[in-house]
Amino acid sequence: MALNIRKLSPALQKVACEQLFEEPDKIVDSVKILREWIAKSPHLRARTDDQFLVTFLRCCKYSIEKTKAKIDLFYTLRTHMPEWVQDRDPLKLRLHEIIRFGWD
Repeated sequence: MALNIRKLSPALQKVACEQLFEEPDKIVDSVKILREWIAKSPHLRARTDDQFLVTFLRCCKYSIEKTKAKIDLFYTLRTHMPEWVQDRDPLKLRLHEIIRFGWD
């Protein structure tokens, strides 16, 4: 099964493999695991498109458990604190405060 994700340049693919532990032959299985988990999680109404899930996997260096936790947190925050994910103008001071909060 081929995934519908943006192709990385050779330089970025090298970074993804070396720094994010991406293994191109295992991406399909990782996405499948996440889709199954989302389907079994009635509290989540999460996107399940390939690019969305691969983005979270890369962010979590392909740790399935960290990816699950991050997706769950994303949707929890989106539900309970919509102001954090709406109106994301990068020039707004409030967004800079929120971003800096996550780096402490």
